[in-house]
Amino acid sequence: MSLPERRAAPDVTPGRLLAYADDRIAAALAFAKGGLIRRDFRLAHLDMTTWFTSAELAELAEAVLVQHESARPFSAATQIYALDAHAGGWDMPARWQDGAGFSSREFERILAAGGRRGFYHHDAPSWQFFDPAAGIGVHTLPAPLDIPPWELGSPLRLFIHWAQAAAGRRLTHAATLGLNGQGALIVGASKSGKSGTTLAGILNGLESVGDDYVALDQSASLVAYSVFKTFKQDLDGLRRVGLDPAQTTSARLNWRGKAEFDASRLAPRSFVNRMEIQAILLPRIAHARRTRIEPATPSEAALALAPSAVLQLPGDESEGFRFFTSVAKRLPAFRVWLSEDAVETSDVIGSFLHKEVRHRR
Repeated sequence: MSLPERRAAPDVTPGRLLAYADDRIAAALAFAKGGLIRRDFRLAHLDMTTWFTSAELAELAEAVLVQHESARPFSAATQIYALDAHAGGWDMPARWQDGAGFSSREFERILAAGGRRGFYHHDAPSWQFFDPAAGIGVHTLPAPLDIPPWELGSPLRLFIHWAQAAAGRRLTHAATLGLNGQGALIVGASKSGKSGTTLAGILNGLESVGDDYVALDQSASLVAYSVFKTFKQDLDGLRRVGLDPAQTTSARLNWRGKAEFDASRLAPRSFVNRMEIQAILLPRIAHARRTRIEPATPSEAALALAPSAVLQLPGDESEGFRFFTSVAKRLPAFRVWLSEDAVETSDVIGSFLHKEVRHRR
């Protein structure tokens, strides 16, 4: 499909970055809404209206975002524009100038100095800009689904993160397991067993609000809220918990070859919207005969939680480290040495959570 003529945007340099961000936000606000697709998302503590040029992207967001019920009227303090150059009147995204050098830390510093947040995806290229004070964001794309491939399972992720952070909450890269609305954050690096442990748990009677990103509200207690329905697991991991990949009907393979599927369909009673967090679990693949749980230090918990949560969700880096360090200090942490028996692991974690929750009440 050939595109209509577009004015050529000058390449972006560090000196032009803030001006380009403001230009795209202003252009989005001025863009005629008549041809746009509106979707209202009632997320945890966040009402968000998003305007799409692409029906495919609108449908993707609708399919994976968790809508939360509320008695109050919908009131969108946050508005996001997801606009692509296949739509008439929207320019092709500019490119970062070759030879200008690119530092993510400097990129974030320049935008933060102007009260903005942002992310640049070099491959497309595409840009995400957000004004936290106004609650306005724009995702400028070359084509309808040219979002970063890791966001196909979590569309609008950065905008949700930036809007939550502006209100003192955080999106975090963590999984959850619990019982009766009480549970634990499960944190760790890739291949630590985090997603496999969570999947085994929801298939064996435990609850979860998510296995990849959850929203955290740290006030009188620490509460995790569901954001995305998407769970991720490699094909061998599906088989280990007794699932035939071919029969996981909602699954598709993502950019890393993992199956992504709708947890609310796979285990509807186990996928919940809210969980009060009582502990932090640090899984380790140990191939042990039996799953073993032992105390860990706050430093171990902070090192497992903060880096990936902050680096995968740019903006407010120093505030992010303070938030997650505070979480690690206020909750007990435990290492979980995993066995190869998914049912046994779930039973051990379920018994542990029951005792831990009862002890902390």
